Amino acid sequence: MDNMKHIALIACSKSKQGQNDPARKFKAQDIYTGNTFKLAKTEGIRRFGCEDFHILSSKYYLLDKDDGISYYDMYLGSQSASYKKMWAGKVISALKAKYDIENTKFYIFGGKPYYENLTPHLNCVVFGYISSSKIDLEKPTEYKNGGK
Repeated sequence: MDNMKHIALIACSKSKQGQNDPARKFKAQDIYTGNTFKLAKTEGIRRFGCEDFHILSSKYYLLDKDDGISYYDMYLGSQSASYKKMWAGKVISALKAKYDIENTKFYIFGGKPYYENLTPHLNCVVFGYISSSKIDLEKPTEYKNGGK
């Protein structure tokens, strides 16, 4: 019997609500409107039996789905290597505060900048993005604390 928790981590998307009203706050699960974000939130979570999900945000690190945030324009892939490592450290710390990460399998939906510094620290399955509107749900890569 699998006693592991199954938690999805979904990368944020460039498309967001609130661009014309940057002071307005939205729930994190509602602000992102990109196709890959929506696909991961619906099909990905359901298909892999994830109990809950969080959002990997280039600006806010790890977001709970009900956190209130405003529009921002920032892509993790265009940040420095040192920022990406610092970002991953903050995400890992936040995950450790919420979960027993040794007994949790994380399903990461996102491009390489969002998973490359997380996989050495997590038991996870990564679903890469084929394009800005398509996730490869058929060919995941599984990592166990850094090893494939």
